Amino acid sequence: MPLPPRPGAGPARRFRLPRSRALRYVVLGSAVGLTAAVATGPARSVAGPAPVNVEQAAATQLLQRPLGTAFGQRSQAEADLGDGTTLAAWELKDGVKEFHLTAAPLTWETEPGRTKQALAFNGRLPGPVIRVNQGDKVRIVVKNDMPKPTAVHWHGMELPNDQDGVPMLTQPDIEPGQSFTYEWTAVSTGTHWYHSHEDGDQEGRGLYGALEVVPTLGDIPAERDFRIMTGDGALGFVFNAKSYPATTSLAAKVGERVHIRLIGTGPEMFHAIHIHGGYFTVVAQDGRPLAVPQQMDTLTVGVGQTYDLIWVPVRPGKWMIHCHVFSHSEVSMGMTGMVTIADVHPATVPLPGIPGVTESQPHN
Repeated sequence: MPLPPRPGAGPARRFRLPRSRALRYVVLGSAVGLTAAVATGPARSVAGPAPVNVEQAAATQLLQRPLGTAFGQRSQAEADLGDGTTLAAWELKDGVKEFHLTAAPLTWETEPGRTKQALAFNGRLPGPVIRVNQGDKVRIVVKNDMPKPTAVHWHGMELPNDQDGVPMLTQPDIEPGQSFTYEWTAVSTGTHWYHSHEDGDQEGRGLYGALEVVPTLGDIPAERDFRIMTGDGALGFVFNAKSYPATTSLAAKVGERVHIRLIGTGPEMFHAIHIHGGYFTVVAQDGRPLAVPQQMDTLTVGVGQTYDLIWVPVRPGKWMIHCHVFSHSEVSMGMTGMVTIADVHPATVPLPGIPGVTESQPHN
């Protein structure tokens, strides 16, 4: 004979937390984690289809797509990432992703009316963003079209000693007109960078770029994915090799998760990077996730360091991002140097208000 149903049983029965406090934490934590995963997964965009910046939105979709969709991909064309950087092209050869970098002199305009004698990889400052998946076999052919020798160091990578890129220690100089081929397997996940290791002047003139290794389980989920590479060498005080007002604005919407990859290229100074309009969360340093993410509004970045920040803007407007050492970002005539603007638009979908912080955002 079947047992009678318990009071409250059936489709409309309300979920009850376990009596054990420990089990309550497990259940609640799982629910919150599942909600966050659904709410912030790479395929979702709070922003919807409204045209904030088509190029930046397309670039983020390119970076955030699930790894499985790239299965069988034989090549990657160069692509504008919408933040003043460019995704590097590659071609699959015998199971190896092959990149080409050519270092050469370049006259570079850092801001309207002001040019500098720079050094560039593939005619771009910063150099193209090398982005690969964890476990990829990588080959990078570096050609030197400069009048001086060079070598390239893959900062933060675990690789064979003879591929580390230190001239006269792990390899001979790449002399003018010569090439050198680096080969290694991408095992160091996260945000890193590459740069000339010949001397600080080459790095300070622009011989650097972002190096990103996507973990097997996927990248940090975000609706926007930007890079800010600080520089203080022969090009002056620059973000992504440009001084304000020539820096590229970073477009986003209220409520979006904005991933900012902050990279200190130097070659000499520390910079206190501040975002106006609220705090951000530091989730990784030097490519390694932090066990305890930290919230702050100003972060001091040293030469060689990388940080991954998640910033969720709560109000629309043009919010300043700058080095808080004022001589690096302001003069008597106004803003200059290490300054860019986060151009935040209203959310497409209205968000609930947070008392004392923000109001519900209207429909576009």
